[in-house]
Parts: sequence; structure tokens; C-alpha cells
Amino acid sequence: MAKRDQLTVRAKLLLMVALMNGLLVLAAAFVVARLFFVASNYANFREHTVHFSNITSVAEDLNAVRNTLNIGLRVGAGSGGVWPDNATPLLREQLSSLRVRVQLLSQDPQPDTATLVGAVGGLADEIDAALRLPGADARAVDQALAAIGDQKMPALWKTLLQSTRAELTAVDTAQAQIAHGDILALQYGLVGIGLALIVGLGISYGIFDAVIRPLGDMHRALLQVLSGNFRGVSLPQGDDEIGAIGHVIEDIKARSEHVHRLAYFDNLTGLPNRLRMAKDVGEIVRNIGDRRTFGVMLIGIDHFSAVSSGFGPRFGDEVIRQVCRRVEGRLGSDGRLYRYGGDMLGCVIRECASDKEIQALAQELTDTFSDEFRQTVHVGELDVPLSVSIGVALSLQSERPDEILTEAEAALFEAKRRGGGGRVVAVRQLSEQFRRRLKVADEIRKGIAAQEFEPFYQPVIDVERGVTVGVETLVRWRRADGRITMPSEFIFVAEESDLIRGITEQVIHKACLNGQTWREQGLPLKLAFNMSARLVQVGLQEIIVKALERSQIDPALLEMEITETVLINPHNDTEKLLLDLKKLGLRLSLDDFGSGYSSMGYLSRFPVDKIKIDATFVKSLGAGEKQREIVANMIRLAQRLNLDVVAEGIETVEQLEQLRAMGCQLMQGWLFAAALPASALPDWVRSTGSLLDGLRRKSKVTSIWGA
Repeated sequence: MAKRDQLTVRAKLLLMVALMNGLLVLAAAFVVARLFFVASNYANFREHTVHFSNITSVAEDLNAVRNTLNIGLRVGAGSGGVWPDNATPLLREQLSSLRVRVQLLSQDPQPDTATLVGAVGGLADEIDAALRLPGADARAVDQALAAIGDQKMPALWKTLLQSTRAELTAVDTAQAQIAHGDILALQYGLVGIGLALIVGLGISYGIFDAVIRPLGDMHRALLQVLSGNFRGVSLPQGDDEIGAIGHVIEDIKARSEHVHRLAYFDNLTGLPNRLRMAKDVGEIVRNIGDRRTFGVMLIGIDHFSAVSSGFGPRFGDEVIRQVCRRVEGRLGSDGRLYRYGGDMLGCVIRECASDKEIQALAQELTDTFSDEFRQTVHVGELDVPLSVSIGVALSLQSERPDEILTEAEAALFEAKRRGGGGRVVAVRQLSEQFRRRLKVADEIRKGIAAQEFEPFYQPVIDVERGVTVGVETLVRWRRADGRITMPSEFIFVAEESDLIRGITEQVIHKACLNGQTWREQGLPLKLAFNMSARLVQVGLQEIIVKALERSQIDPALLEMEITETVLINPHNDTEKLLLDLKKLGLRLSLDDFGSGYSSMGYLSRFPVDKIKIDATFVKSLGAGEKQREIVANMIRLAQRLNLDVVAEGIETVEQLEQLRAMGCQLMQGWLFAAALPASALPDWVRSTGSLLDGLRRKSKVTSIWGA
């Protein structure tokens, strides 16, 4: 009996030991499972933090590429759409760095990585391809890069910013899974197991104290990061992995602030940029009171492209900084200043009581700026005369933000069209005109690509010899449907949109080819081209040199007609350009002679070969003896200076007779012919003698016609 009891006790002890071992195994299993759960989520959390760090690195490098691209295009715009060679090495170096960042990002297993990597890598390849265009055509490079900057870069930048925000959310979610995982595991894994529950809770508390609590601190810090508030963020410190993650999030905070600044602030001036201005206008529209009015002003520096191209981009940057300081000093607390882009500043005037109040403020600012800027801006050792144009848009609460900015742009465009140095308040009609101009600019771009611009020619007649000696080249736009558009409908838009170089290059190239063809046919006609101030800025000499090389025409057959607006422009190195054109073998003609206030002075200052008497003087010949004597003196002056003289705008036989009697033998005008297409000109030139015979028969003064 005693032995049986002893065995029973022994069996009970063994059973208790087995039960204790089982409970310990369960506790150990829970601990292992708990550690595995925490470790897996911790790995997920750390994976997201690394991924976010990689994305922000790509954003930083992409922004460097964006800045170089913008600066290069701005410099190119100042030189007629020619991409600057010195920008290419820097851009390629930045592309190389960007590709390294993209390669690191591609190793992350996150689901959005492949799309983002493909987009950034594709953009880098497109930019690289543009830089490698055949023939080192700087014009083509600039056009290709401009298309990328206008279309591809903004969309990719927006996607990248959205990705950084998405990764912050993913990091926060991973942390929350760790923080709440213990409770879920206890609910579903340990019910009814007392000892394992006690042991598991003890170990879980240790994990919570060492891991989850610091991660909770990071959770709260990340919420602040997401809200954009980086002040007062407290993070765990230490040398362990939790402390290391804290340091990673500190780096994320710094990078987030950097990305935000890159997105919303201008690097050159430190001012908020166009994107920030649009957001601010939107917030004002949503929050402004029913009876309150606010306004938007866009301030443009007149003739800034001439300053930048004439003195260099760094000089232009300093001019922009000085203008910003002056404008900001005048605004005070009434408004906030922005760098809208290029040579334009933006200003938002908040909460004015009425339309009259904000118009009065705008007028005061405009007058002050005009008076101030008609003085000089001192940069280095130079004093540069500047003025500004201002476009003003007024709005009530019901207006849309995009419409307000469009109206301000339209008003600024109109202020510049009127000559600059003034302000224009937007009205609906201006906005409609501005939209039409934008449409025309888009059509011009397509027309240049489709080679739709062509030269027409108005003959210049030697009435004494009875032959056509040259032509004035005029541009016409032959649309795809055959319609002909006159220059008055598109030239101003082309000049303001920096598209005039493309048109000029196309017309001069075609005209030189035509001239060489006519020369080979026995018609060595001189080709005259009008040279505007804008053409001086966009690289006219380079266009001429290329046309001469491609056509092989004799440079002595080319003639540049210069207007007074070209000669008096203070920002153009016009005299050097004219001397360089003379060295190439071209002839120079002073157009609209007598219409300017200092035409006589130009004859001694510039190497002119010919003068063209303005059509207004020709029309005045029938007004009296005084007007006729003025024209006769012009002709005698040209003859004494051994200059050719051409009278333009001849419309009647009487005008022809009077000018011929004064000794002028070169004439052009509607009396002889309107501008002709290239295909019609050779036959017309061969019939010049017959035309003059017909005019001679109509003349009442036959003695002036010669043999």
C-alpha cells in the first residue's frame, strides 16, 4: 500500500513537472512569437524610413537639375532661344548624380518604386538625349529642353512630392502596428493560460518599455512632421537601434523642410515662388469676407532680356535682387511679395475695403516704382536704366484664383505692349485678348515647326535704268489651309513670346536660298531685311552666318535695314553688331530716314551705305513747297555723302515724277508692285521695263524719264 502511494505521489510530481514544462514551452512560444511580430513590423518600419530617405535624396538631386534647366533656358531666352554651352557640363554632372540616387531607390521593395524610378530615369534620358542632338544645334537643344521643362518636369516634381508624403504615412502606419500588436496578440493567443500569460506580459512589458514606448514618441513626432510643424518634436536618444531610428527621423524632418523650401521658395531671391502665390490666392478667395476686396499685382522689368543677354546672367540676377529689395521696401505690411518667374514679381494685397482703395494703392505703387526705376540700378561699376510695367487684377470672393492670376498676366502683357513703364488694371476684355495671344503663340510654335513662315518680296526699281535692282524681304505666314496671315497679326506676340528668332531664322534662310537661285538664273538681286531691336537680342549675326554657309550666296547681295529704335536702345551692343555685319560683307541701310529726332547723327556714327526716305515724307510731297524742299535736301545730302537713296511708299505717278526730278532713281511702293511670293518674282523682274513703259505713257512730264 505504501509503495502504491509512493508511486502515485511520484506520478503526480512527474505530471506537475510535465505541466510546468508545457506551460514554460507555451510561454517561450509566445515570447518568440511576440518578438517575431515586433521584429517583422520593426523591419517594415525601418524599411519605410530608408525608402523615404532615398526619395528625398532623389528630390534634392532632381531639384538641382530643375534649377540648372531653368537658368539655362532663361539665359537662352535672352539670347534668342540658344542653349548656353557652359550650362551643359553642369547639367550632365547633375544627371549623373541623379542616376546614382535612382539606382539606390530602385533597390527598395516598395510597390511604387518601379513607377517612380522609371519616371525619373526616363526624364534623365530625355534631357541627356536633348543635350546630344546632332550637329550641336544650340537652338534645337534649347527647344527640346524647353519642352521638357514646360511639360515633363512639373508633373514629375508633383509626383515626387506626393511620394514623400505617402512614405511618411507608411512609416507612421508601420509604427502603429508595432504599438498595438501586443494587445491583439494577448487577446487571441493567451486566454486561459495563466503562467504563460504572466511570463508573456512581463516580457511584453519589457519590449514595450524598450521598443514600443520610444516608437510611440516617434509616432507623435511623425504626426507633427505630417502636419508641417517641426517645432517641439521630441525623439528618443541613444546608441541602440531605437535611438538610430530617432536620428533617421531627425534627418527626415530636415529633408522634409528642405523639400518644402525647394517647392515653395525661389533660390535666387529667397521669396516665395509662383506656386506659393497661387496657394495663397486660393486661401484668400476661400476665407475673405463678403464685403472685402483683395488684389494681385504682377510687376515686370521692362527690357530685362536685353539686360541679361547684354551683360550676362549673373548681372541679370543681381538686377532682379535689387529690384526685389526696392519693391519689398515700398510694400510694407500691405502686401506680400513673390518671385513669379523670370523677370516678373508678384504681389498680393490683402483685405482692402473697396475697389477704389486698392486701385489707389496700385496707382501709388506704380507711380513710385516708375519714378524710382526710371533712375538707374547700380550693379558693379554700371548704372543700368530700368523701368517696370505693372498688371493689376481686382477680385471679390466669388472669383476663381486661376482667373485672378490670368487677368493679372493679361494686364501686365498689355502694359508692356503699350511700351512699358506704366500700369494697367485688368478687365474681362483684356483676359480674353490674353487668351487669344496665348493661342496665337501656340500656333506660331507649330507654324515654325511646320516651316509655314516664308519670305515675300517687294521690288526696288531703278527708274532711270528701267530695271529691278533688289527687293525688300517681308515675312508672311502661310497656314496649312493656304491662308496668308500678315505680320501685324503675329509679330508682337512672337517678340513677347521669344519666338521671333525661329521666324527670322526660317525667313532669312529661305530668302538666301531664293537669292542664290535667282543669281544662278542671271538675276543678282539685292536682298534687304528689316532689323528690329528684338532681333539684335536673339543672335542675328549667328543667323546670318548660318544662312550664308547653307546658301553660299554672295554676302554683298544682303542688306540690313536698321530702324532708329535699334540704334537708341541702351542695352544693345548695336554698333559692334553692325561693324561685324560689315566685316561679313553685308550692306547697311538706315530705314525710315528723317522720321527720328537724330537721323543725321547716325550717318556719321554708323557705317551706313544707303538711306530710305520714310513714306510719310513721300506722301507729303503734294502738301506744299516746304515739304518738297525737305525731301530734296535729303536726296542731295545722300548724294554728297556717296550714299544710295531709296524712296519708299510710292503710290502715284505724280510722286514718282517729283522724286525723279529731285534726282532720286531708286523707288519702291504699291505703284510698282505689292509684296510677291518667291515663285512670282522672276517673271515680274523680267517685265520691269514693260511696267515702266506703261507708267511713262501715263506721265505728263516725259523729260524726267531719260532715254
